[in-house]
Amino acid sequence: MISDALRYPVADEVGRGALLRCLLAVVLLVVGLRYAAALGPLVVGLVPAVLALVGLLLLLGTTAILLGEPAQRDWPGVRGLLRPGLAALALSIVGLAPPLGLLALSAMQSVDSGALEGGAGVLTLVSTTLLLFALLACAYAYPAAVAASVSHGRLRAAADTDIVVPVLTDATYLLRWIVGFSLVLLGTWCALMTLQRGDAAGILAAAAAAYFLVAGARAVGVGYADASGTSVADSR
Repeated sequence: MISDALRYPVADEVGRGALLRCLLAVVLLVVGLRYAAALGPLVVGLVPAVLALVGLLLLLGTTAILLGEPAQRDWPGVRGLLRPGLAALALSIVGLAPPLGLLALSAMQSVDSGALEGGAGVLTLVSTTLLLFALLACAYAYPAAVAASVSHGRLRAAADTDIVVPVLTDATYLLRWIVGFSLVLLGTWCALMTLQRGDAAGILAAAAAAYFLVAGARAVGVGYADASGTSVADSR
């Protein structure tokens, strides 16, 4: 399972196409964020901000297609990636941003107040743990929702329990999600390294980020296909 996902970005022609698209998206996103931060007070800072947004949409669009259509053999153009990218962005805002924001807020309040002793400390620990589990639950459901919206061609499919719930309760999806989630975490860490480094190490980190993101999305996408009854051979 893991070896299939790790081979896909380099051994499969479509996987190599996804890798190149993700690499371009990561570079656009990182360069745009870096220059937007540097030019933030100026109006001209909107240009790199738009560039970063385009990179984010291309990244989300590429991974969304990997999730919802793992048998895809022909990649669409930029405009064809923007639509699933927008859908994935909307779902991430609805499903991932609230628990992530609450978890970050809880952590910041704990650090600022320093109230980590007694009853207040226990309450903070319990609330943070619950928020962490809520975030993991949303992260578990998010790829299935994105895949459902892509495979059915409509955003409402992401909220259709008849489509999503059977996938979430399938052991195949769970196992492949664990693999894919681990790879995506590695890709995210590499992307953060790219944001911090502007030298050759940053370029290598961007390539590693794209590689792990494609491999992770592929692993979860095949799991979704198997769980939803549209099994796709990993060798394709």
